[in-house]
Amino acid sequence: MSSQAHPRPDLWSRIAQLIAALGQLLRAAGPEGFAAIALEARAHLAAAAALVRRYIHVLAADIALPPLPEARPGAPRDAGRTRPGEAPLTLTEPVLPPLRRPRCATPADPDPPALHWALIMAALARLTAIMADPARHARRLALSQRRTSLIRLRDLPLRSAHLRRLPAPIDALMLRLDRLARPEAWAGIPPDTS
Repeated sequence: MSSQAHPRPDLWSRIAQLIAALGQLLRAAGPEGFAAIALEARAHLAAAAALVRRYIHVLAADIALPPLPEARPGAPRDAGRTRPGEAPLTLTEPVLPPLRRPRCATPADPDPPALHWALIMAALARLTAIMADPARHARRLALSQRRTSLIRLRDLPLRSAHLRRLPAPIDALMLRLDRLARPEAWAGIPPDTS
């Protein structure tokens, strides 16, 4: 991923570095060594997804959309809608259920680490694809937000269990992006200058 021609390169490059570092960590561990890094990898993936969502929301807020055309009776209403296979990342953040073991897994027969490694690699590939063309996803989000106000970000982007595993620079970047993506939630809170 090259930062040339990407909007807000100061934000883009830091998120891209996190995604690249996670990819290197996963490739170095491989499926057979994933169990040793599973908690760290999941925390970094959750952080990367939250950062990408906030980045896309920041970009969408900067887009000036043309006014809506007059609705014609009987005209199809699918202009600007997402086509199948076009949304590799959900841009809303529903309330997360508490962490628990999946029903299909038992202590005697847990899911194999190779499966989790493959799932995280696939999620990382989706984030990489979004970061390759963030402007397109931001425009899609801006069009969706014009139709509905239900596309929101959670107050807390990550579970505390994930936050504890992240280094301070990622936490600081998360706060910065959250402030930019949700300015109404941060209104009246002075920025930390320490």
